[in-house]
Amino acid sequence: MTKVHSERAKGHIESLPSGSFRVKVYAGLDPTTGKERRYRKTVKTEVEALETLAKLLRDVEAEREPQEAATLDYVLTRYLEVADLEVSTREAHEGYIRRTIRPVLGDVRIGKLRADMLDSLYTHLKRCSRLCNRLPKVEHCTEAEHVCNALCVPLKDHRTPRPHQCDQRCTPHKCKPMAAGSILRIHAIISAALNLAVRYDWIDRNVAEKATPPQPKKREPDPPTPKQAARLLNELWEADPEFALFVWLATTTGARRGELVGLRRHRIDFEAQEIRITRNYLVKAGQQIEKDTKTGEGRRLSLDPLTCELLQEHLRRRETALNEAGVESTEDAFVFSPDPAGLRPWNPDTITHKYERYARATGIRSSLKELRHYSATQLLSNGIDLRTAAGRLGHSGGGVTTLRFYAQFTRPADKQAAAMLSSQLEDLRKRERL
Repeated sequence: MTKVHSERAKGHIESLPSGSFRVKVYAGLDPTTGKERRYRKTVKTEVEALETLAKLLRDVEAEREPQEAATLDYVLTRYLEVADLEVSTREAHEGYIRRTIRPVLGDVRIGKLRADMLDSLYTHLKRCSRLCNRLPKVEHCTEAEHVCNALCVPLKDHRTPRPHQCDQRCTPHKCKPMAAGSILRIHAIISAALNLAVRYDWIDRNVAEKATPPQPKKREPDPPTPKQAARLLNELWEADPEFALFVWLATTTGARRGELVGLRRHRIDFEAQEIRITRNYLVKAGQQIEKDTKTGEGRRLSLDPLTCELLQEHLRRRETALNEAGVESTEDAFVFSPDPAGLRPWNPDTITHKYERYARATGIRSSLKELRHYSATQLLSNGIDLRTAAGRLGHSGGGVTTLRFYAQFTRPADKQAAAMLSSQLEDLRKRERL
């Protein structure tokens, strides 16, 4: 290994097992974050490595970003550092980068990145989401040299990415295409990172703008039918009244899962017969997070007398249990909680899995999220105007999102409008003839 030091910058060269050489240069600390800034470049010969090291050191001494040395991996890392992302969005971005982008394009220098490289990635993802052409065809029992035995098996699709004991759920690999929407998210991440590089003058243009990601297919809502929903609620009220109330609220209000999980006692106004949706609760990477709603805006949802009665009964049962235990209830207690005092809410993922178990038992194949679709489709099919439906669902844009997903369910209101205009005009014609 060769090391070179200076007062302001230092760098070194590493010999790699492949015979290539990796050049690393320390460029000081970021003045805002305090994190180290390092630049890396891999070359084939030691002579190239020495020349590259000298050039990188000169760039750093001159306080210039070494554009040629910046890889897509480095740019993605910088993008995640400066991007203002919600916790759940950040976690999703990191997952796509770790699983898909970095293994294929991470070492590509941004100055050498081409649109056809991105198109090639997207084309393969449309065939197989696991990038299986880059994986070994055999999963060996050890990484050390060995003679293969029965423990060395063909590539599998494992039930979990975590270390585990394989069972019947770990099946031989079968290529499954990645959804078009997921490929579009990968494209958006790469494009955003390259836009950052353009703003920092590391590159002159964003090649992702010339790539052609797939167009997403419009997803049709698949809510349960009213009969299925009624059957499910009857089953739930027999087995788990508190969870039945949660599903009832999700069905009748159209609120998001995290919005109902994060609902607190003081946000229910029984006199006005309404609830205030102001927060969203989620658990990511073990972190319990209570944040703003998806649109960043709160909303008030009117409740019918029956729903108010069900909520009051639920809270009375909790109050009685707390009084018997000598514990006082609080106004900021969570409405749905595994804790009798309502000090912590249900885990949203637990709710999703619980719903799926009960739904499958009653013949419903759709997910918990489809209850929002149920609420939307029933409102629009029964003539409720688009703006009111959008307001209850928490869609921004005055109903643009609602119309995009549920346009076919506005037909009853459209027919009513046509009949009204025709009837009004015909009445006026008759009066004119008299």
